Amino acid sequence: MEKKNEFLIPVSGLALGSHSYQYEINDGFFAGMDYSEVQQGKVTVKLDIDRQETMLTLHFDLAGTVRVPCDRCADEFDLPIESQQQFFIKLGTENAEESDDVAVVSAELSEYDIRPLVYEYIILAIPMHRVHPEGECNPEVLAMLSQETIAADEEATDEIDPRWAALKDINLNDK
Repeated sequence: MEKKNEFLIPVSGLALGSHSYQYEINDGFFAGMDYSEVQQGKVTVKLDIDRQETMLTLHFDLAGTVRVPCDRCADEFDLPIESQQQFFIKLGTENAEESDDVAVVSAELSEYDIRPLVYEYIILAIPMHRVHPEGECNPEVLAMLSQETIAADEEATDEIDPRWAALKDINLNDK
């Protein structure tokens, strides 16, 4: 399991200017997340922080792979992901969340946990439709799906809906 404190970035003690961090996300990171959709993956996260007087701007650059099931054949595969995200931390008097990409934290806060942000950005980088690259799906499953589709098409053409069958005898040219 990953150390949770490695995702704590300094807030009050961070000097003005640019700071860079890099994280290697692996299976232990996902195991530490409750109800994680992803259980395996290797993702590199580069974090650039621009510290200003009353705000921190966090630039996340993610690249790597996550193991997901294929929507076509259900076999798991390593899906490449890549994403760039930006998050703002404003220094104020009390903690609050202004929007999805802006948080207000107390100016006295010493550290901010970016672990949930990293997880969220990885999940958001996964496309809705997840399929193997062309030609890599399980051929046995594809053959079975093809047979089911052919059988369903044949069954559909053999049966005529009775509502349409009654309309078949109507002659529209009679006046």
